Amino acid sequence: MRKFRKFLLYTLLAAAACTLSAAAGDTLTFDDLVASLEDNNTTLLQSIEDYRTSSLDVKDAKANYHPQITYTIAGSYVYNHQVMNMSTDSIKNDMRGKTINIPFGGMNIPIGLDDIASQLPNEIDLPITVSDPYFNAQISLVQPVWTWGKVGSGVEMYEEIESARALQIGDTEKRLTAELKACLASLYYLKEIDSVLSELQADSRELVTLAQDSSDAGALLAVDAAKARVTASQIDVSRTQIQTQIGSILTSIETLTGINDITADMIDFTPDEDYFREMAEIDRTMLLAMATSGSQASMQMLDHMINAAQAASKAADRSMYWYPDIALSVSANYTAPMTSKWADNSSWGVTVAVGLQGTLWDGGKKLNDQDRAESAAVSAQISRSEAVNTIKTTLTENLNTIDLALASIDYQEANIELLTSELELEEKKLELGASSRSDVLNKRIELNQARIEELTNRISLASAVYTVEYLTGYVPDTVSD
Repeated sequence: MRKFRKFLLYTLLAAAACTLSAAAGDTLTFDDLVASLEDNNTTLLQSIEDYRTSSLDVKDAKANYHPQITYTIAGSYVYNHQVMNMSTDSIKNDMRGKTINIPFGGMNIPIGLDDIASQLPNEIDLPITVSDPYFNAQISLVQPVWTWGKVGSGVEMYEEIESARALQIGDTEKRLTAELKACLASLYYLKEIDSVLSELQADSRELVTLAQDSSDAGALLAVDAAKARVTASQIDVSRTQIQTQIGSILTSIETLTGINDITADMIDFTPDEDYFREMAEIDRTMLLAMATSGSQASMQMLDHMINAAQAASKAADRSMYWYPDIALSVSANYTAPMTSKWADNSSWGVTVAVGLQGTLWDGGKKLNDQDRAESAAVSAQISRSEAVNTIKTTLTENLNTIDLALASIDYQEANIELLTSELELEEKKLELGASSRSDVLNKRIELNQARIEELTNRISLASAVYTVEYLTGYVPDTVSD
C-alpha cells in the first residue's frame, strides 16, 4: 500500500517537518496539492495510524491460538537461625548405674556416672543455622485446546475492523480530494468576483463623485447623492467579505495539503465547467444506485463493521457460564543449592495437566455482555440503513443544487448578454449626447452585479458536483484537472 509505505518513511524521518512552506513565486498545480495532501494531511495520516493499530489487534487476537510460555529464574538466600530444645532424660537414664575407668598413673580409676547425671539440666538448647543460597528455575506452558470458537470469533472481529480501516484510508483520501477541489474552484471564482468588485468599486466611486457634483450644482437631490454613497459603501463591504472568504479558503487549502504561506496567485487551477454540465446530464437513477452500491468504500466499511459486531456477539454467546475452556498445562521446575554439592542436593519435576476453566456465576455480567453484543450488532445494521438514507438525501440535495445552479447560470448568462448590449447602447448614446456618464456607470454596475451572481452560482455548482463525484465515485473519462 503506497500511503502506508510513505507513512513509514515519515516515521524514519521524524526530525523533518511534516508541513512545507511555499516559496514566493512558486506555482502549485492540482497534482502538486494532491501529492502534498497525501503526504501531510493529518486526517489521512491518522487513518493510516488507525489501520496499523487494527493490524496489531489482529496479531494479538491470533496470538491466542498459540501457547503462552512463561519462565521464572531466581536466586534465593534465606538466613534461618533457629534453637532446638533437646531433652536429656534419655542421656541420664543411660548414665545411671554405670562407671567409666579413667587411666591415671598406670592404673584405671573407676568413676560413677550417677553424680554426673544428676548435674545435667533437664533440657539443652541446640542452635541450628541454615544459610545456603539456592537457585530456582521454572517454565510453564499453557495451550488452549478448546474455547468453543471464542478465539476464532475474536480473530474474525478484528480482521473485519482491519478491513474497514484499510478502506477508510482510500475513502478519506477521496473525501479530502473532493474538499480540495471544491476549495480550489471556490478560490478561482472568488478571485473572479474580487476582480469584478474592483471594477464596481471604481465605478461606484466615480458615480458618487458625479452625484455629489450634481447635488452641489442643484441638478440632483442630496438624497440621491446619499444613496450613491450607500451603494458604494455596500460594494466596499462586499469586497472585504470576499477577500475574507479568500483568506479562509487559503487557510483550508493549507490545512488540507500541509503547505504553509500559500497565496491565491500561486495556485494554478481552472474548474472544468464542461465536466459540471456533463455530470448534470448523467442518469440520476444510476447515480443513486452507484452511491449506495456495495462496491462503494463507505458501504463496504459499514458491512465490515456489521460483520465485526456479529463476530463479537458470537464470542459473547460462547463465553456463557455453560462453556468452560479446556487447556493443556505443562510446567517444569528445578531447584539446587549454590554450593559445591549442588548436584547431590538438586531436585526437579515436570507437571502435565489438562484443566477446565469457567465461571459458575458472576451476578449476571455475562448475560449482560451477551445482550450488549446483540444490541451492538443490531445497532450496526441500523447505522448502515441510516447511512444509506443520509447518502440518498445528500445526493438528492446536491443534484437539485446542480439543477438550480445551472438554471440560474443560464439565466444570468442571458441577462449578462442583454445587459452588455444595453451598456453598448448606453455608451453610444453618451457619444451622441443622448445619455449621461451616470447612466453608463449605473448600467455597468448592473452588469457587474449580474456577473457576480453568475460566479456565485458557479461556486455552488462546483461544490455540488464534487460532492456527487465523491458520493458516487463517477468521473467521466473526459474530465481533466
